[in-house]
Amino acid sequence: MTCTCSANKPPGKPDLPASVSPGWTLKSCEPVPAKPDCWQANYASAGTAQVQICAYAVEGGAFDALQRTPTEADAVKFQEGKYLLIVKWNGVTRPDITALVRAIQKAMKA
Repeated sequence: MTCTCSANKPPGKPDLPASVSPGWTLKSCEPVPAKPDCWQANYASAGTAQVQICAYAVEGGAFDALQRTPTEADAVKFQEGKYLLIVKWNGVTRPDITALVRAIQKAMKA
């Protein structure tokens, strides 16, 4: 008897936009040392935004993590497929952060 198993693996580092109107620029996107399959991207404009992205082997893992992540002020959390994303910002207007979050969501769906 043979058993063929395929292990689910998390997807790799996502391709985030390098710039987003009005004035957002991706300054860095590095692995998070304490969290395997997670990255932190830093954007700058008139203010700053940190985007933490964690990949999971299955969408259910990302959904579970989304449900367990506490809500914070000046932050939004959402799931795109096998990814959990948490965007935190400082010194940013609502229209500007909305533009950045929408651009990231669009890039994650691609």
